[in-house]
Amino acid sequence: MSWQTYVDDHLMCEIDGQHLSAAAIFGLDGSLWAQSTGFPQLKPEEVAAITKDFDEPGTLAPTGLFVGGTKYMVIQGEPGAVIRGKKGTGGITIKKTGMALIIGIYDEPMTPGQCNMVVERLGDYLVEQGF
Repeated sequence: MSWQTYVDDHLMCEIDGQHLSAAAIFGLDGSLWAQSTGFPQLKPEEVAAITKDFDEPGTLAPTGLFVGGTKYMVIQGEPGAVIRGKKGTGGITIKKTGMALIIGIYDEPMTPGQCNMVVERLGDYLVEQGF
């Protein structure tokens, strides 16, 4: 299965009539593996900051999480595994696997819990598969 298929069929799938606004899969080195239409251009320094927070949890909290120039307030996640952010009525979930960052961005009426479920479920599956 191609990485684009994971984005299209798993991350952008419908959950209770809702779906993510945008999603992407990046390698831990910041290389783009696949993305949905409308996913913001991730800057190298943003990838570096996200990767650093997975290695040293809490480093993003004081400054915020930036994705494509958009700032998200960092909210509770799972240190070293999941970063969650909030901006207005939407937010973001980033799951780290052994080789990749799975990113999902949502807006209302999708809930944070629905976004977390979609992103983290795919991330957990990829971890089980050795990715």
